[in-house]
Amino acid sequence: MVTDMKKVLNVSLVVLTAGCVLLLSRCAPYEEEGITLPDAPTTEIQWDFIDALDSLGAVIGVDSNRVAVSATAVEGSFLHLWDFGNGTTSDQPSDTAYYPQEGDFVISYSVHTAGGMGQATATVTIDQTLELPCEGTLLLLTGCENQKTWTFSDEAGAISVGPVPYSTEWYASPPAGLETFQYDDLYQFGEDGTFMYNNNGSTMNPFEGYVETELAIDPSTYLFTEGTGTSGEDQVHLSSFSEALCGFMGVWDSGPVYDIIELTENRLVVHGPIQTGDCLQADGWFTLVFVAN
Repeated sequence: MVTDMKKVLNVSLVVLTAGCVLLLSRCAPYEEEGITLPDAPTTEIQWDFIDALDSLGAVIGVDSNRVAVSATAVEGSFLHLWDFGNGTTSDQPSDTAYYPQEGDFVISYSVHTAGGMGQATATVTIDQTLELPCEGTLLLLTGCENQKTWTFSDEAGAISVGPVPYSTEWYASPPAGLETFQYDDLYQFGEDGTFMYNNNGSTMNPFEGYVETELAIDPSTYLFTEGTGTSGEDQVHLSSFSEALCGFMGVWDSGPVYDIIELTENRLVVHGPIQTGDCLQADGWFTLVFVAN
């Protein structure tokens, strides 16, 4: 009887041991021989000031407000993302950046490969503020010493939307088709680079079903650049109003970069990308029409 009990215990122990081995083999991670995932890339940023040229294209010195940026080449890279620290971005492997204001600006760069993402940062120091003469486009946009204020036009298509730049096929507002609380919104570009948005208490909120929403807006800044638009237009780059609120003009889900399509003494037409409220670009483009108030 004792011998039979030992046999039963031995058999049970063998079965239990085999079960544990089987369980462990099922829980072990699957590994296929011969496959080695690449490491995440490493990279570094290089930047330098650009040569200043005269009207004939001859080098006359260094442009201390413009820099050329690039990064260490990474094999197999398929996505490049730059943030130049001045409100502008790029998805090119190398590019240029413009800094009209003095100060320290942190450039960040990320590159993506099959092995993951590599990141790098660098700081650009600008020693002097570039004082652009208040004339031409800046005069028409700002009014210079005679501060100009822009409001929405009541014409048809004052707000229009389409899938690509300059298109209006998704939506175009009818004549006098905006809400009263949109028409009382005021926009000012200061000669000193300040951007003022006075919404007189409320703003159209596209993120909660196009409803009127009370919103306090602090003054911000803008960057004006010549010839950097989608088709070579001049541009304005709006800074964020706060950490939680991206800069915009006209409608909350547009910007923060706008090409100046048309600008006269009394009329301003801009277009810019749809954005998600946190400065991330979405599909589609707005065209917005304003008049001087």
